[in-house]
Amino acid sequence: MSMRFAVLSTVALAFAAGSAPATAQATTDVRCLLASSAFAKAGKDAKVRELAGAAKYFYLGRVHGRLNAAQLKAAMSAEGKKMTGAMAAQTMTACAREVQNAARLAQSVAQQLANKK
Repeated sequence: MSMRFAVLSTVALAFAAGSAPATAQATTDVRCLLASSAFAKAGKDAKVRELAGAAKYFYLGRVHGRLNAAQLKAAMSAEGKKMTGAMAAQTMTACAREVQNAARLAQSVAQQLANKK
């Protein structure tokens, strides 16, 4: 399964996923969006940048439709002020793990559907 398919699948799952209270989840998603955006631009190697870029789109999909422009701006401003270099690295690790779990779920479901054909 290609990385592109996995990313698109996880973004689709993000739109469909029900989750924790909207405000708390949106805050976490914005934090992950900021961290992944930073690592996609400034990651030390190409693989880190690629994975962070995929995560960026995953979290963009999660905040889309949950937050309007004013809410997104406020959340990005607030979370951006809190994020330090060490915190960004820890955040990126946790967020990447969540993206990987979502990708595994999408791959598993796709495999189950393919096996039924």
